[in-house]
Amino acid sequence: MYLTTSLEMRTLDRLAIERFGLPEVVLMENAAQSVALAALEYWPLRPGSVIFILAGPGQNGGDGLALARIFSGRGHNPQIFKTPDSNPLGGAAAVNLEVVRRLGLPLSALEVPLPWAEAGLVVDALFGTGLNKPLAEPAAGVLASLGEAKRNMKHRLKILAVDLPSGLSGDTGQWWGPPCPADLTITLGLPKVGLYLGQGPQAAGKIIVGDIGLTPTMLEAAPPKGRLSDFEEMRRLLPARPLTGHKGTFGHALLAGGARGRTGALVLAAEGALRSGAALVTALHPASLGPIYEAKLTEAMTLELPEERPGELAAEAGEVVLAYAKGHQALLLGPGLGLESEAVKAVRQVVEAAELPLVLDADALTAMAGQPELVKGRAGRILTPHPGEAARLLGLKTADIQADRLAAARLLAERSGAVVILKGHHSLICEPEGRFYLNPTGGPHLAVGGSGDLLAGLTAGLLAQGLPPWPAAALAAWVHGRAGDLAWAELGPRGLKPTEFALRIPRVWLELEHQTIL
Repeated sequence: MYLTTSLEMRTLDRLAIERFGLPEVVLMENAAQSVALAALEYWPLRPGSVIFILAGPGQNGGDGLALARIFSGRGHNPQIFKTPDSNPLGGAAAVNLEVVRRLGLPLSALEVPLPWAEAGLVVDALFGTGLNKPLAEPAAGVLASLGEAKRNMKHRLKILAVDLPSGLSGDTGQWWGPPCPADLTITLGLPKVGLYLGQGPQAAGKIIVGDIGLTPTMLEAAPPKGRLSDFEEMRRLLPARPLTGHKGTFGHALLAGGARGRTGALVLAAEGALRSGAALVTALHPASLGPIYEAKLTEAMTLELPEERPGELAAEAGEVVLAYAKGHQALLLGPGLGLESEAVKAVRQVVEAAELPLVLDADALTAMAGQPELVKGRAGRILTPHPGEAARLLGLKTADIQADRLAAARLLAERSGAVVILKGHHSLICEPEGRFYLNPTGGPHLAVGGSGDLLAGLTAGLLAQGLPPWPAAALAAWVHGRAGDLAWAELGPRGLKPTEFALRIPRVWLELEHQTIL
């Protein structure tokens, strides 16, 4: 499913009107009808229910005015509260305002206070994707009052947001006004990125996409660069598993890291690679730690690497990794590898010279701090930073990354020339040209040490099976998150371990193969 920025959505609206001749008033009517249908299915309101409609100064307000007519026609009692006419409405919004006036529907100025307790439903149609600055009065005061009423009345007060909760950035998920979360957001045409980033998930409540009449031909004229990683999309990315396949068919993944005190990172990465469907997995580790890995990795092979000190890699380890990597399909570098000067030299040598697809995680990313260009010009590279690692790579602060996660992920992908998985709530998977997936699976239950190592190994395993970097990264993130969701559903949100996520990865593959949630 496409995922749009605010600018991309406005471009699609203009194309529908100007190139394809779909009148603006038809787009607005389609939007209002789809919102009404979805809202009344979600909340089966009693006939005569009072519905407050907060109508803004633009097209979002026009949608609200059209909704008032539709709700009135279905036996409800809409009451419209409109922002002052400092700039009179134009186009389709003006048409719907005139209809409302001729019908004699209650129309008042938007002001504080409003009698929220009288409303069976409040429709927030103040501002949509066109807002790009903090909310001003009277809208800011009204939303602050509505938010307070919601906190006091809880489920007795229902809030529906049209397209976006007012004051929420459609691109970053940043609030530009008093937080006033909706119970239900019906986003129009296509889902907006900001609904899934930053404060978007808390602001939006349940998200439903409302049809406004865009066709595949219209979307092909200006396709958005974002995709929401949904079940159907991920199913289509599955690597082939021919009946005649054998160990040579499904790839051999190499994983290098696991220094003294951090052996668990490499063990969990190996578990991820094994659960990916790769046929063979080899863990490359400091030589003196061989007994640990021989005992822990009964399903994977091991290879000892030169050490500077016991449990710490020597610079010569880079040459050994490069030599062994020839003829193999993918290499993961970083989980628990260590940041001693010799280990860093080994990392840089491998990063600059490896010819096979390469996943860089954890310590390998820190070894490249401030120099993401080290991997540029090499095909098949995937970086898997959390926000702190992304900040170190770009020379920024973690807060800068979190303030606009999509812009940060795109910048890192552009500077490195690699595919980037920016981990976090709703991870972003970006390619250098700006296309991206947003992953909706997973949640805070994945925020546990070792979870990222499992993801890195899973990603390397998919690369080893021949998937290109962008789909391999997107599929790995989705499967990892879905496995975590299954563990959460079965065992609860607290105390989960990455090994419990790994145990559920085969079930996720089974769901995708059977084309249904089991």
